[in-house]
Amino acid sequence: MIKVRSESVAVSLLEVLFKTWGKSNSLNGKEFELKKHLEGALGWIREAQTHTTDGGVSKGYDLLRGRWAPSYPETTGYTIPTLLNAADVLQRPDIKAQALSLADYLLKVITPEGGVVHWKSASQAQAIVFDTGQVMFGWLAAYKASREGKYLGAAREAGDWLVSIQDPTGAWIRNQYLGFEKVIDTRVAWVLLELNRLVGDRAYVEAARHNLEWAVENQHADGWFEHCAFTPKQDPLTHTIAYTAEGLFECGVALNEPRYIQAAQKTARALLDRQRQDGSLAGTYGPDWQETSRWSCLTGNCQMAHLWLRLFELEGDSRYAQAAIDAIRMVAKTQILDSQNPNIHGAIAGSFPVSGAYERLKLPNWATKFFVDALLAQERIDRGARLKFDYPG
Repeated sequence: MIKVRSESVAVSLLEVLFKTWGKSNSLNGKEFELKKHLEGALGWIREAQTHTTDGGVSKGYDLLRGRWAPSYPETTGYTIPTLLNAADVLQRPDIKAQALSLADYLLKVITPEGGVVHWKSASQAQAIVFDTGQVMFGWLAAYKASREGKYLGAAREAGDWLVSIQDPTGAWIRNQYLGFEKVIDTRVAWVLLELNRLVGDRAYVEAARHNLEWAVENQHADGWFEHCAFTPKQDPLTHTIAYTAEGLFECGVALNEPRYIQAAQKTARALLDRQRQDGSLAGTYGPDWQETSRWSCLTGNCQMAHLWLRLFELEGDSRYAQAAIDAIRMVAKTQILDSQNPNIHGAIAGSFPVSGAYERLKLPNWATKFFVDALLAQERIDRGARLKFDYPG
């Protein structure tokens, strides 16, 4: 049994490491079959759910060990709006049903204070600020799709808890993953604004603005952020930089506040200027935007493609559209669609090459989630439609 399993893992690794890249330079027409990439990614997310015992989405697949991880509440949460958007575009009621089943799973992992734990610390039952905010995106999307009050009630309880523990500085210092405050919590501010849209509680708006002001204070003039990595000794990932910028952008749109949009623009333009010839971005950036890794964070590429498309919609600057196309093309080339192995078919890895430092030799579910977001945004623009974000997150 061990020998068979080892051979299976070796095949998976070889399929990923020696995947042949295509030569297409377009996302339109026959050269890039967007729907094939989209359906492959959605199929893998469904596969990831089947490998859990509680109904959530697995954190991802470990290529080295040949096994699936347990459910990850945080990323399961913000995968729900992605699935609901896909259900709308593809007219797939089965995907909508899947999304609502994930929202029900998340109702089972609420802590006494109304928050959600990080997947590794589930035994400690400590609610984490960022994880809670991302799960709220899922509950709000499920409420809008179903009008079932249980989802809105859970989101409101979580929002009240987040407001109650916010530090006077505007940051969230308590209940932080690894114990350090982070500017990625602009995405927590964003979901509080989404909650306010539904329930009309100014406390959520005030908490969001307070956090956004703290985040802007930690942005350098060139768009780089302090407190953007998971620990103070690390350089921020493109993934966490994008988290922060997209939170600022969406909050700026929601509040009609140009300052926050402009803060996001600084970061987006800085990364646009640093996009590599193959469409990728560096995995990490130090101060003054120094590249501190040769590998690329595929999740961050997808997030930036999505943000660039949002900015293209807002400004009409074709440079954003081209950068997004190049980033999506780069990530799509790493997606394995010619394998019969369901553990890897349709997934996006943490890094490119897959041996890169971020989620090394793993297929994390959020990489594929953000790839779907970018593809859906591109599909809407290709149709000449305005981007529809009924279910943000």
